[in-house]
Amino acid sequence: MRSLLTITFFCILAQHQGYGQPLDCTRFREGRFRIADSRAGVVTIADRKGGFQTESSESLKAVVRFRVSWQDNCNYTLHLDKVIRNENKIEFPSNLEVKVKITETARNSYIQEISSSLTNGTYKVDVQKID
Repeated sequence: MRSLLTITFFCILAQHQGYGQPLDCTRFREGRFRIADSRAGVVTIADRKGGFQTESSESLKAVVRFRVSWQDNCNYTLHLDKVIRNENKIEFPSNLEVKVKITETARNSYIQEISSSLTNGTYKVDVQKID
């Protein structure tokens, strides 16, 4: 009986530790990231440093820079700052805004839920830290 109570206690403790604790997203504030957007079928490499994030996509043949505004530990907004390269002549609205919420973290990756001024609703994207 005692071992059953001990096992039950540790199971409850393990479940409690996995839920309700705030995510620690600070290790993802800066670095180089591989963003695999399966919805759009595009892989983007993002370099985030200081107040800027530069994204490049070989399939889109584009490089754009965003200003990064962190609202809290795991939520930030990207505002289009500059189109650096645009070989496919994609129309990037000057007021382009992308809202990002990090919903899950792992050792070197996270899942983000994004919405933008270009899309309806939100969707999830896998992000790998590559540096």
